[in-house]
Amino acid sequence: MNQNMIIKDFRTLKVWQKANVLEQEIVELAMSFPKYEQYRLIDQLVRAVRSIGANLAEGNTQLFIKKEKAHANIALGSTGEVRSRLITALQNNYISQEQYDNLDRKVVEIIKMLYGYINRLSNSVNGLD
Repeated sequence: MNQNMIIKDFRTLKVWQKANVLEQEIVELAMSFPKYEQYRLIDQLVRAVRSIGANLAEGNTQLFIKKEKAHANIALGSTGEVRSRLITALQNNYISQEQYDNLDRKVVEIIKMLYGYINRLSNSVNGLD
């Protein structure tokens, strides 16, 4: 490999940064859920929110853009799971409507950023970048 090769750093991705902040907020909030949800809703919600940033990091570290795009798409799927689990938390009164609205706004912002990121990667794959 070329010693002058630039190593990409996923931490510079704005979408990863937002996903990381969301992860910290949701993990902290989930600690207040009932103990009996530990291996059900809490585990699923935390795994889903952690998957967003983890897949962005893994994909961004890949050498091939198609693989990076595939991981970004998995991260996108995880945002849908997070939204679904937040609805469950709201319906069971584990979070307030205000907490739900705030978190959902953040998830939607990440979704929009992921669409843009995936589009940019698609254009790179197609030689348009």
